[in-house]
Amino acid sequence: MERKTGVDFLRMFLMFLVPVLHLLGNGGVLANTQWMSGQYLSGWLLEAVSLCAVDCFALISGYVGYAAKFRWSRVANLWLSIVFYTLGITALFALLAPGSVGWKNWFAALFPVISSQYWFITAYVGMFFFIPLMNLALERASKRRLTEVLVAVMVVFSFLPCLFTMLLQESPFGLHRGYSLVWLAILYLLGGYLRKYHIPQKVSRKRSVALFCAATLLAWLSKVGIELVTNRVLGYPAGGTSFVSYVSPLIVANAVALLCFFAQTEFRSWGMGKLIALLSPAALGVYLIHVHPLVWNRVILDCAAFAGAWPVWKMLLYVLALAFGIYLVCSLIDVVRIRLFQALKIPSLCRKVDGLLQRLPWGDPAEEGQGH
Repeated sequence: MERKTGVDFLRMFLMFLVPVLHLLGNGGVLANTQWMSGQYLSGWLLEAVSLCAVDCFALISGYVGYAAKFRWSRVANLWLSIVFYTLGITALFALLAPGSVGWKNWFAALFPVISSQYWFITAYVGMFFFIPLMNLALERASKRRLTEVLVAVMVVFSFLPCLFTMLLQESPFGLHRGYSLVWLAILYLLGGYLRKYHIPQKVSRKRSVALFCAATLLAWLSKVGIELVTNRVLGYPAGGTSFVSYVSPLIVANAVALLCFFAQTEFRSWGMGKLIALLSPAALGVYLIHVHPLVWNRVILDCAAFAGAWPVWKMLLYVLALAFGIYLVCSLIDVVRIRLFQALKIPSLCRKVDGLLQRLPWGDPAEEGQGH
């Protein structure tokens, strides 16, 4: 399948937004702004802009995965990449800060998926085993049936839970506000639907930008409006994140808008193409490094809390600059990891998994060779 430089660049952009989210949240920026101050309002606007990153990654999985040949070797390669970082970073902390590492850290490092070392990876790997069935459903179902199902799913799994967030103790259907396999699977199906019916090519880039801006503004206004109303009625702000979460239809709209925009974008210059080819495969490494529990709790936690008291422009500039620094450093580290894996021929060894599975009694070589 031909590589789309626009979609590859989108992966890079999304992985820059992820540290932005984490600095605003776990980094302590938003928690240290005064309610309804300029810092508070601008920080939450940046949050509304960045929150679609995770949803968009899941959409890309379906958009690319539906048209690509399914390979079990991808799980093996992914697992080895994860363990490389979980063991490596844990060993580094054990060496430099011995008291910070216990047996639970080593267990989680050895079994990162089962121990939910990273929620997204655990959910994604769990979803991966259902991809052949989801691709089959996307391939066989009619456009009418797929549209009906996806509209119903978005109403029941997205709009209604957000609408009643203040009354619900927990998200229904095991959604956990989007931190779940179920939500990633829904977005995978939506991404596959967009690819099958060439939706991005039917939406102009101007409309994509307009949709992104409108959905972002509505999400931000919902946050501000709900908190102002509840503060007046209850005496304290509540429910502000009802439509500012991964399962929000507004955040999903943002993710769709970004995918539609970049699916139609091609970077044709030689230099930009080389940069995308170098850094796009390293996007996952950014997540694996800076969200490692030891890094998350000992480095990222409250690392930018002081910026919440700065002037708005300075606070935003600091968050964006620090996020870009995290993205760039972690990307370069993962480029080295990728080259190391290639030198050790790990990707080619992982691909042998597919050959072994095809030789099993239930394997169907003819079906394995089919594409979409």
